Amino acid sequence: MIRYAAVVTVAIRQQLAYRAEIVMRAVSMVLFMGVFMALWSSAYGVSGQAELAGYSLAEIVWYLAMTETITLSSSRVFVEISEAVKAGDVAYTLTRPLSYPLYQVAYSLGGSLPRFALNLLTASLVVGLGMGRIAGSAAGLAAFLVTAALALVLDALVAVLIGLAAFWIEEVMPAYWIYQKLLFTVGGLFLPLEMFPGWLRGVVRWLPFQFISYVPARAFVAFEPAFVLQSIAGQVAYITLFAAVVALVWHRAQRRMVLHGG
Repeated sequence: MIRYAAVVTVAIRQQLAYRAEIVMRAVSMVLFMGVFMALWSSAYGVSGQAELAGYSLAEIVWYLAMTETITLSSSRVFVEISEAVKAGDVAYTLTRPLSYPLYQVAYSLGGSLPRFALNLLTASLVVGLGMGRIAGSAAGLAAFLVTAALALVLDALVAVLIGLAAFWIEEVMPAYWIYQKLLFTVGGLFLPLEMFPGWLRGVVRWLPFQFISYVPARAFVAFEPAFVLQSIAGQVAYITLFAAVVALVWHRAQRRMVLHGG
């Protein structure tokens, strides 16, 4: 675990070294949240209602701030894995005293943590100034941080799984696009699940995508201990499942490398 912690530390330092990228990420978050505030202010104004699906204007904007914080911090480690597979460089990792999938998960988390801190700070400042209030609580913030951390672990596992798919398919970007669009829609990125039709909401609650974006944001704006505990249990269950799938895929990928000569 000390070795993987060192990987996380190195990845964090790499992220902090690119200051221009940090500034551009902050600017992007400002633009996104400005657009969201304008759109939802118009939507609530046209509807003439103080709440939609149980969310006030301030709550829905803060909800979007939290989902965007996680989404813009998510892993893209699958790109590096895919390139390493194509170039044959991944074969050299077999001699390292580290599990390749766990190394990639640790590296992904190290890259996500600085982005997460920056996105959370920027979004909170923009929405706090724009809305004039905080639609959350100290308990909600604590629940958000815990569930967001688990969400980033789950996202990293999915990213590693997408990257390992390069052993069987030439280009992994279409797989990532499908995953991304599922987060955008049934993951609750732009709309809380409460705004979905009843039948769709019942289906979505069995899928892992809600645990990456919807759950942390919902825990922040509408903290409920029972919901948070149930959600954490769901996140841990899916993390365990995807970890097992990643281990299985990596085992088969290693056999494929041996069969094809690396």
